[in-house]
Amino acid sequence: MDAIVFDQVRGGEVLEEVTLSVPQGSRAAVIASRQEECDLLLRIMLGLAAPDSGTVTVLGQEVGILSEKALNHLRREVAVVQSSGGLVSNLKVWENLVLPLEYHSKLSAPDIEERGTAALQDVGYTGRLMELPAHLSVYQKRQIGLARAIITDPPLAVYQGIFSGLSGSERNALVAAINRFNRRNPERTALFLSTDEAALKDLDINLRISVKGSSAHD
Repeated sequence: MDAIVFDQVRGGEVLEEVTLSVPQGSRAAVIASRQEECDLLLRIMLGLAAPDSGTVTVLGQEVGILSEKALNHLRREVAVVQSSGGLVSNLKVWENLVLPLEYHSKLSAPDIEERGTAALQDVGYTGRLMELPAHLSVYQKRQIGLARAIITDPPLAVYQGIFSGLSGSERNALVAAINRFNRRNPERTALFLSTDEAALKDLDINLRISVKGSSAHD
């Protein structure tokens, strides 16, 4: 089964026709020429933007025909680790970390605490748990974003531009944590969206796909 399928998808002046498939359990990189292409691909995948034409299927569901309720359920199956960490600005580190489990799982408070603590150890976070995101470094924000993905154990994890602006040691630690996470569940699909193929070195990637932007945007 394919975890992600784009079939003749066009996106305004940003995306030329895109056809691609990412098999379930693979670790794929989609290389685009511009960041806005990566952004639009992700938004279309999550049903946050509609393509001008074509169809998109994620985890066996055609995104364009889903109800809002079904879309929300699908989005909970996809963990997105963004360059900003994707953290809620007025929630502290620990609150950001466990938010998905508190809202969408039936785990007890001790189980949530155990999962959260283990995930923080896995990504090597040593900062304060009651800190607001504004006081975190870029690297720390991405650590928390990755830890939040780890505790939800999703069938699909998407990483978007998370290696830029890091020191060599920070990047190596993040790569190692991501590789461990992706290998933990052979059924999980990992998708890296990037404009810089060199930034993806050392990652356990077995499929690379290039995407062209619209010629009208050149």
